[in-house]
Amino acid sequence: MAARAGSLGAPPGLRLRRVYLRHEAAILGVLGLAGFTALWELAGRLGWINPVVLSSPSRVGDALLRQARSGELPRDLQVTAVEFVVGFGIAVALGVAIGVLMGLYQDVEFSLDPFIWFLYAAPLVAFYPLIIVWLGFGFWTVVAITVFLTAIPIAVNTLAGIRSVDPLLVRAVRSFGGSTADVVTKVLLPASLPLVLAGLRIGIGRALIGVILGEMFSANAGLGFRMTYYGARLRTTDVLVPMLVIVVFGVVATQLVRLLETRLARWRET
Repeated sequence: MAARAGSLGAPPGLRLRRVYLRHEAAILGVLGLAGFTALWELAGRLGWINPVVLSSPSRVGDALLRQARSGELPRDLQVTAVEFVVGFGIAVALGVAIGVLMGLYQDVEFSLDPFIWFLYAAPLVAFYPLIIVWLGFGFWTVVAITVFLTAIPIAVNTLAGIRSVDPLLVRAVRSFGGSTADVVTKVLLPASLPLVLAGLRIGIGRALIGVILGEMFSANAGLGFRMTYYGARLRTTDVLVPMLVIVVFGVVATQLVRLLETRLARWRET
């Protein structure tokens, strides 16, 4: 109580400094973003930039409201979100499973290793024409591109996490009669969790790239399709609206992974 009373009785300048130091990163980030937005708007209004080519925050805001009221933006966001969730979910399940199997069984690792590193190093966008031939245009093509781009980094990170686990822990579980499922759930996944989650964070960005790329060339709905549609008509302001929504979507998805990391950290400690 005395410490709290002392902080309340501190001079206003000192209290403000403490608040600033506690939230310095967030405050500077907001100020930087606000300053960039203000400078962009000022440059458009003073004629330093061509607002038709580079638009301005006020124009983008008006276009955002217009697209939201027409229902166009919510529909596109829903399509993109569903494709992202399905593609990213399949990629996570596939990548973690492959990484765990390669870490558990050396024969599996030797068999899959050439394919994993080939797909990791190859420009997977080059497979896009083949995916079109196999699946045609539409939802599953977007999902397939997303899985192709996302699963391999998750598998590689998971394998690195499994390799970092002390083999003595695995032997201890085995010596007490633990099954393979016990080894995976009680030793391998908890111990390799930081690297697995790092793979998920990398995967979010790659999954968004896959979804937007697929929508740009093989869909008739979604934020990527809308960017292509307006870009072909040289409507820069309308292009920036789905672009802005994609950025916000990616930030929200990344924060959700961080929240998941916090929850799983508690499971790891138990």
